[in-house]
Amino acid sequence: MTVPAWRQARRALEAGDHDEALRQLDRAVAQWRSLQDYSINWITSLLSFVGRSMGEEAVEEALRATGDEYVRARRQSATPWESLPASVRAKLIARAMLANFGECEVDEDDEKITLSFQCGSGGRMIDEGRYESEGGPYLVLRETAARTFGRDRLAVYCAHCSVNNEMQPLEWGAQPTSVEFPSEGPGGRCVHHIYRDPGALPDSAYLRLGKQPPEDR
Repeated sequence: MTVPAWRQARRALEAGDHDEALRQLDRAVAQWRSLQDYSINWITSLLSFVGRSMGEEAVEEALRATGDEYVRARRQSATPWESLPASVRAKLIARAMLANFGECEVDEDDEKITLSFQCGSGGRMIDEGRYESEGGPYLVLRETAARTFGRDRLAVYCAHCSVNNEMQPLEWGAQPTSVEFPSEGPGGRCVHHIYRDPGALPDSAYLRLGKQPPEDR
């Protein structure tokens, strides 16, 4: 009861008991998955309450607070995000999505690297019918705005992708983590475009966020 499953798995490996190590590893993953499920439902329930009680703009305000208080410090480092090679940026994004129980497919061309995810958090809730559009309890944003990527509907959990990953980085004088296209319904995939030249984002990437493309490109 007092020893984490991952540590028990390590002890079993060191003792040469591979079957026990695999059992404890599966147990650790199941525990992590349960905690993830709790966390994403907690977040989505809170954002749904905010949106229904105070309006969809308040959802953006809440996410902006998280961006200013937590996300911005994570993005600031001695090496600016946009200075990293596209392959490195793509690997970092894929690593985070895989750690979140997602599945990733990769394609690329001369302009960009494209990551297509079966998302393990927001996308999974869409697939499981947890949004009101599928008879579930959670809010779907329906006011066309930058926070919805210019769409007339977006699952509320996925709004952190627009606000924290694209809108705020541009406002902070940086580049978006990637250009994202969240799932639009059950079975859909979340697609990220990672441009080899971060300064060569298409005009549409700015306009859907209510921003004007830079004039000096």
